[in-house]
Amino acid sequence: MKTASRGPLAVLVAVLLAVAAGAGGARAASDGAHGPGGSGGQGGPVGSGAQGGMSGPAGAHGPAGANGAGAASAALTGAQAGGGRDAARAQAAEAVRAYWTPERMRHAAYQGGGPSRGAVEHAQRQIAAPADEPGSVPPAAASIPGAPTAADEIPTRVGRIFYVDPFDGKDKACDGNPLNSGSRRLVVTTGSCVYSRAAHAWMNNWVFIPGYFRGSAPYGKFVGDWGYTFNAWIDDGNMNYDFGLATTHPNESGQRLVDRVGGDGFAWNQPREVFVSANGYSVNGQIPSGCGGYTRPASFGGIELPCAPSDGGLSRGGRWLMDINPDNSLGYVNGVTSIHQPSGWLQSPYINTEFRDFFYRVADS
Repeated sequence: MKTASRGPLAVLVAVLLAVAAGAGGARAASDGAHGPGGSGGQGGPVGSGAQGGMSGPAGAHGPAGANGAGAASAALTGAQAGGGRDAARAQAAEAVRAYWTPERMRHAAYQGGGPSRGAVEHAQRQIAAPADEPGSVPPAAASIPGAPTAADEIPTRVGRIFYVDPFDGKDKACDGNPLNSGSRRLVVTTGSCVYSRAAHAWMNNWVFIPGYFRGSAPYGKFVGDWGYTFNAWIDDGNMNYDFGLATTHPNESGQRLVDRVGGDGFAWNQPREVFVSANGYSVNGQIPSGCGGYTRPASFGGIELPCAPSDGGLSRGGRWLMDINPDNSLGYVNGVTSIHQPSGWLQSPYINTEFRDFFYRVADS
């Protein structure tokens, strides 16, 4: 894989949201906490009117990118997490871990539903520009010794995301995957798995569980710290930008996510027709599922993959992995399951230079 250097980074203007375990709601923090910043400055304080400005309950918006996408972020835990208040952040993370009992996880509803006709038509009008030079960030193996505790048939890194949807207060779930980065605590998923467009708010009580299986958390619970997605997803539901990242707190043993289970690489501007393995969880159960095949361009501007497993298909947020190393199963994330069409096709945004820049804004956070 060819590695590209960092492009110009835009400033992320972040708003801090508070999460009360089990409350199903979020509120803006009042202490002027700063969010993670990109190159050239820090995030602005809540309600400061800094670059990008506020956009109501949707949170703070970052400057627009080449296609006007921009980026937004918010804290997923920590009622008073600003200013280096590590104790408060740790307590908030522990409350979220306690909330997600095996019973709650087993009964969390799959986040289903597809895009509206208007959202599809909008995406088709904003197909991304031709790809630039391809590049990638390499994967990383786990650094903590010890045999995995999950069953052999359960993928180590593929995991389940659980959260409370602020729209209806219900426990819900989708999929995610560890992504290698400088912080070693990053999860890749869809924008719809970190932000509720129905509620115009960020998800609450967010946690990632790698190797999840029928209520078990074999590698621990990695509670969400900060969530990120594109303005174009928040504002318009543009399928070309249904992409999300989240940083996580260490698990109960104080281990960082990638240290514990490893993290896949990240690839951009790759061919639109390439062999990938799509992995996630069944929409009809609590077991891992997957399929493989060659992608093709999709009409809305992204890419799509034929996938019709017998267990009902994959839920949202799962990884699409290319160039997999057979010796350690590590590969490069080249897409995420945004939509599972009734015809059996999975669809993902096409990861281009904007996604590369988006990744680098938060890679070390």
